[in-house]
Amino acid sequence: MKYDVIVIGAGAAGLLAARELARTGKSVAVLEAAPVAGGRIRTLTVPGFDTPAEAGPEFIHGDLPLTFRLLHEAGLTATETAGAFINVTDGKWNPEDDGKDWAAFMRQLVKQEKDVPVATLLAKHFPAEKYAALHQQVKDYAQGFDLADISRVSALFVRREWTHQEEPNYRINGGYGALVGFLEAGCLQKSVTFFYNRVVNSITYTSDDVIIHTANGGVFNSSKVVVTVSLGVLQSKAIAFNGLPATYENALQQLGFGAVIKVLLQFTRSFWEDYADDIGFILSNAAIPTWWTQAPKKSAMLTGWLGGPPAAALSLCTEDVLLQTALQSLSGIFHTTIAELQEQLVAHTIISWQNEPYVKGGYSYVTTEAVAAKQILQQPVNNTIFFAGEAFYSGESQGTVEAALRTGLQAATLINALA
Repeated sequence: MKYDVIVIGAGAAGLLAARELARTGKSVAVLEAAPVAGGRIRTLTVPGFDTPAEAGPEFIHGDLPLTFRLLHEAGLTATETAGAFINVTDGKWNPEDDGKDWAAFMRQLVKQEKDVPVATLLAKHFPAEKYAALHQQVKDYAQGFDLADISRVSALFVRREWTHQEEPNYRINGGYGALVGFLEAGCLQKSVTFFYNRVVNSITYTSDDVIIHTANGGVFNSSKVVVTVSLGVLQSKAIAFNGLPATYENALQQLGFGAVIKVLLQFTRSFWEDYADDIGFILSNAAIPTWWTQAPKKSAMLTGWLGGPPAAALSLCTEDVLLQTALQSLSGIFHTTIAELQEQLVAHTIISWQNEPYVKGGYSYVTTEAVAAKQILQQPVNNTIFFAGEAFYSGESQGTVEAALRTGLQAATLINALA
């Protein structure tokens, strides 16, 4: 059977694209490498945990219109996060910091006209021998928030990101998995055909004809294809695009894609409340530097977060080493022993997204080359191959589920306009 459109990947972008294409009467198939839909969205029900846990995306960063529109359609709600931001440096809580160097750096960012890597801007205006602490602070922030390498990440991009940090954050009640379930059900209602455990090996295309080969020997045929797999998979060339123009191949490599490790720890009680009544996020200089609670929800689960090059390096470690690293980080933050933490630890899950074979990383960030690269990749190849996913989005809220949804909708709109 030849489908009108095949969508590769059943993440947020792929599901919304498939649903919108099927709504216009097109025959649509979705090929997904994993056994379930969701991609990097993975809401877990872990034995011993007192709340569903997000292995991947967890927050809605701001009042994002498409995400909230879909939540309304699905009858889902979201709760704003709560709790204070606590800074811990070498075990000292809320150390005194006049913030003058950071403020000077941000002023320089605002004045910057030419795009350069953040590391270049730092070196020019804030030499490391005098501003070592600032260099580390900027590096930590870029890695933690954007998963970015400061030698590649765009200064103009981080200016836009870092000057809009006062927006509220929300969690979907029931988790992002509930939104995935709604989109998948919407696809099935419109007769979209899903093929799970189908790892795509190659895509061969001519005008209005696509042949897709999968690892199990399957062959699929369509007129158009929407490729929504992660940038990590595309950059690793796990999928061979026979005949893809070199400009597209080069553009894919010019985008930034960072690693992330997420640590989910369930304890017998919320011991952090012994230290402060209202902890939301902890930002530290520990090996696993960022931690957050489920506030305002009462839960004895803590989430740890490590991003960027340090996460890529630690991804080579075993889960036991990662767990010990996490507990060591918490012991320094909370001035307790690893043994005491282990006594209270009920269950844990650690997700190293770099090691997920169908993802190969966390999410994208903007390099100095990305603007031009995305202009190429946002154009369909011969009106036959369409790329979608958070890495290909150019608007606000890059690297988010909102970005993925928007590109999925855009790809469907382009294809429907060609009909």
